[in-house]
Amino acid sequence: VINGYANLLADGVPDQVQERQAIEQIRRASESATKLTSQLLAFGRRQIVTLRETNLNAIVERSAPVLRRMIGEDIALEIQLSPALGTVKIDSGQIEQVLLTLGANARQAMPRGGTLTIKTANSESGDADVRGELIGEQGRRVLLSVSDTGLGMDKAALAHLFEPFFTTDEVNKGTNLGLAAVYGAVNQSGGTITVSNAPGQGTTFCLSFPRVDRAEALSPMRPRKAGFPEGDETVLLVEDEEDLRELVCLVLERSGYRVLAAKDGDHALALAEHYGGAIQLLVTDVVMPGLSGREVAEKLLQRRPSLRVLYTSGYTDDLLLRHGIRDGEVAFLAKPFSPVDLASKVRAVLDAVAR
Repeated sequence: VINGYANLLADGVPDQVQERQAIEQIRRASESATKLTSQLLAFGRRQIVTLRETNLNAIVERSAPVLRRMIGEDIALEIQLSPALGTVKIDSGQIEQVLLTLGANARQAMPRGGTLTIKTANSESGDADVRGELIGEQGRRVLLSVSDTGLGMDKAALAHLFEPFFTTDEVNKGTNLGLAAVYGAVNQSGGTITVSNAPGQGTTFCLSFPRVDRAEALSPMRPRKAGFPEGDETVLLVEDEEDLRELVCLVLERSGYRVLAAKDGDHALALAEHYGGAIQLLVTDVVMPGLSGREVAEKLLQRRPSLRVLYTSGYTDDLLLRHGIRDGEVAFLAKPFSPVDLASKVRAVLDAVAR
């Protein structure tokens, strides 16, 4: 909600106006809170992930400019990418965060400068966990390694490396939550992570992911068009959190849609029953008191079979499955989402029907 309103305010304030700086500070603080929440969810494997077939080379190339600025001029960044790298099915946003976290850790391990090396490669061998024990069957995998020439770690630190809140830093200087989140994020994408280390000679983190046969390269990031995608259809919104419901209404109404807002499933059914016009789209939270989003959709589709449905949720995949929502089978938008994400997804669902 904070992110959404800050984005709406920023869109209406010119860059040179002093108030724009205050809005940007609000956005940065809120995004930091969002990132921390995501790290906690990733460690607990409770984060909603979007797994897509991706080429790791594209993720490394996209992250490289940020990494170069982050590590500083006294650390050299070397990137060695396999030209024939296989495809993996991962959440690319999570793996980008993993790279940045490992880069930040490497920077701390090289206070006097050094070299950060990122490599990608194909592998036909089995995979090992952090203790060096072979897990799973041998198979075709894709590797992503991040190496530094820093101080390295002792055995005690290595044994607790991925535990949340364990840290080798001084008091109040860190919590190591980043590495715990890295471990959770890699596991959520179906991968494993191993660590090789020599005190005084540096550390290497090696991420390993199952290789998929069908290649679908990651497209480069494209700048978003100014403004929101617009429409004139009628949308039935079901969201039990009042602040978020008001924000979504505002975004959709600014985009030209007529919005019928309901606080729960029963309210939504009553609105639809008494509304005489056509309703083109149902946007509903999945997990709510009373009727779930899936139950609301099923009841409405009996009376309005042409209705399109867009589900939203901030809950983990396991809970969504218990509510009958399977990734890839329905239109879904994970919380938190930005106003542009919402407007774009709504327009995409409606346009898919039109085609």
